[in-house]
Amino acid sequence: MGRTDNAKRNLIWGFIQKIVSVLIPFVSRTIMIYVLGMEYIGLNSLFASILSMLSFAELGIGSALVFSMYKPIADGDDDKVCALLAFYRRCYIVIGTIIVGCGLVILPFLDKFITGDVPSDTNIYVLFLIYLFNNAVGYFLFAYKQSILIASQRIDLVSKVNLIVSFFLNVLQIAALLIFRSYYAFIIILPVSTCVSNLWIAYVTKEHYPQYICKGMIGKEEIKVIAEKVGGLLCQKIGNIVLCNVDAIVISSFLGLRILGIYNGYFYVISTLMGFLYIIQQTLIPSVGSSIAKESKEKNYKDFSKFQYIYMWIVSWCSVCLLVLFQPFIGMWQGTENMLGIEIAVLMTWYFFVYKMGDMSYVYKEAIGLWWQGKYIPLISSMVNLVLNISLVQIIGLPGIIISTIISAICVNTPFGSRVLFKHYFNSNKLWLRFLRDVFIWFVKCLVCCGITWICVSPVGNGIIGMAIKAFACIIIPNLLLLAFNFKNAEFKEAFAFGMGIIKRKSKRRKSMSNMNQKCFTVSNIRTEIRGGVELSYL
Repeated sequence: MGRTDNAKRNLIWGFIQKIVSVLIPFVSRTIMIYVLGMEYIGLNSLFASILSMLSFAELGIGSALVFSMYKPIADGDDDKVCALLAFYRRCYIVIGTIIVGCGLVILPFLDKFITGDVPSDTNIYVLFLIYLFNNAVGYFLFAYKQSILIASQRIDLVSKVNLIVSFFLNVLQIAALLIFRSYYAFIIILPVSTCVSNLWIAYVTKEHYPQYICKGMIGKEEIKVIAEKVGGLLCQKIGNIVLCNVDAIVISSFLGLRILGIYNGYFYVISTLMGFLYIIQQTLIPSVGSSIAKESKEKNYKDFSKFQYIYMWIVSWCSVCLLVLFQPFIGMWQGTENMLGIEIAVLMTWYFFVYKMGDMSYVYKEAIGLWWQGKYIPLISSMVNLVLNISLVQIIGLPGIIISTIISAICVNTPFGSRVLFKHYFNSNKLWLRFLRDVFIWFVKCLVCCGITWICVSPVGNGIIGMAIKAFACIIIPNLLLLAFNFKNAEFKEAFAFGMGIIKRKSKRRKSMSNMNQKCFTVSNIRTEIRGGVELSYL
């Protein structure tokens, strides 16, 4: 199948899976707030952040191995793919062992990460061990086989499995909360679902790609290439882990579990939006990787500009929706007593925009494998974030946590992260400066859209009806403004033509399938008439 067809299929199933994995956990989280309390949400967030920090042990081997599989899969070199898979399995066993060991080392110091009281009916050490088992078990249980599906551009199969498992996991967790009203009953289901998911994906991989089994050895040169990529990915992995997870640990340590739980509600909203956008990224990476291997740099830069344009339109629109709907939604969901000030909503919206504005350069760097070239950037960014986190939280409290991430993204991540792509692949400093200029222009456009939309909806009250009116306004006003800003741009015309091309291709395919079905129907009728005549003659 073509790259566009693969990307479209993966995108559709990725979104379906994400919708289910957002809506059901949303219900589960809501029930937890009202059945157990906000402290449990904070505890859940803290443990998830600590264990995400431990996942540095993966070192980015998964991404490096998937990247190494693109070419042999495209060339039909099954022996090399099998050797890479065997190497991947051995690495994952070592990684799982390291994660368990690091988790056991951290176990005695858990109480140091929490300020204030812990729920009286819980043992944080037992809960942490359950989380640790869930985090590590996948490495021992066929998680490496998922790489085959990703490298083969069949992420839709992974999405289907995750969709079903996630649905039943959350249904069981909701039932456990309502029946037993116990956090232990809620959390024990998690490792069971992880085991089921990994076993199922292993089965699906074997059904679709039986030729790929763990056998053979890769050469020393291949190991050297992978080790170099892993070296670059290690820095990126550590940097991203610190950047994404240190906030929760700092909030718990300085402000307590309740504030962390309330903040996590706001972060849950933007992380959900980020999750949908992440589907777009993951869908594009295999297709971009295939294009990088086959097309010219000029063609790939043209595609990059087109994708960046479409993506920034989506990010800008999402930012407007966040600013306008944040507070009404949180008030209806968590209750007005569990709301933070409007300044937090504004900062979280800004956080979302600056965190996503460099995503397309990340997609291309990931597809090309430019990990080593930008290895120090995530480390520098995470260190800036960590130092500012600890400093500003003691001066201005919770806003300091968000501001520190915004500063690290604006000053380090986006400018220097994107430069790696333009220096080492597109080989153009001029194109890099143009990229930064375009990002700034998008920020100004987004700021104007946010301001005008906010002014237009400010007279509207809250509640279900008020929120529905604001949501409708968010669909219409910012998109009309963005259309007014962009309709004369060459990038807009290319993006529009790209979208129309997909629609026409889909329409043409449907027409072709309809004609084929009609022909099959006609042939079937002729055969039936012939068969009927024979049967009649026989009688």
